[in-house]
Amino acid sequence: MCDPMSRLRSYFLFLLLISVVMVWAQSAVGQAPDQANWPQKVTVTVGDIRIRIDGPKMWTLSGMDWRNTTMATEDSAYGTVFTIRDVGHLGTAHFLDVPGKPGEIEKEIVTSLRLLIDDKPVTEFTPTMELSGTSFRLERRSKIRGIALESSVSIRDDVLIETVHLHARQPLDSVKAHPLMYAWTPTATVGMFGDENGILKRSVFLKEGKGAAEVLRNARWVAVFDPVSGKGSVCYFRKQPADDPEALLLVDEPGVYRKVALYSLEDKIVPVGWDGTFQSLTGFFSATEADWEKKALLRLEELKAFGGGHPRKI
Repeated sequence: MCDPMSRLRSYFLFLLLISVVMVWAQSAVGQAPDQANWPQKVTVTVGDIRIRIDGPKMWTLSGMDWRNTTMATEDSAYGTVFTIRDVGHLGTAHFLDVPGKPGEIEKEIVTSLRLLIDDKPVTEFTPTMELSGTSFRLERRSKIRGIALESSVSIRDDVLIETVHLHARQPLDSVKAHPLMYAWTPTATVGMFGDENGILKRSVFLKEGKGAAEVLRNARWVAVFDPVSGKGSVCYFRKQPADDPEALLLVDEPGVYRKVALYSLEDKIVPVGWDGTFQSLTGFFSATEADWEKKALLRLEELKAFGGGHPRKI
């Protein structure tokens, strides 16, 4: 016969086991069951473009190279991030501590991942992978609180295409959102921002000191240039919901990045059923300090015509 102390110890062990199971379930809920088998680092080369996909950043972009030159830094977050009122930043590589539950975090839940090279699915994953071909496509599904995401990154014909479709299954009190964002290399010293009619602003980026941020209203494209390498990038935001005003956020951090993000869903309660698709096209160019603006604008026109072009607002 079991003494009272033994029964009490067994009872407490039972409670401890239940607690561990509940914590594990809360941390794993909704995540894909085979996520542990997904690669943690993928390097993809298609023509002159090389990108990295990072597992700890929820299988999103993690830097871009063109002709063996860094165009966008690996040391930053890409993908989609929401700033939720009275809560904080939540999304790709942006996690939140769960109030009252030390050690628990809330993060984007990724439910599926698919990689394709030359239109053929990659069927075997290893922790570190190197892929190459004439085209590449990443497809993933995830959710950030009550917002469902369908995201893709594609490379073909020397263009990187990134698309995210958002669908609200629950309302979200949004201070702002960055559906797409890019951390351009800090070696870029100059930039341009524009709309469909031309250049809205020319920028000389900070060389040192404290960083600065500004919102550029009506902007729908950005070009940056590094005179040392003689290379530059152009990013054209081709698709955006019709009810979402055009704006870009520039965060200029010397020695870190020249980060440019879509600035969306500002001070808005996103209603149940809301849908929005955002898409960007990124291309690269070689130039000199004397002709970089001309070369960037030519690359912009090529991006606008890429794939036959699409309407801006959908």
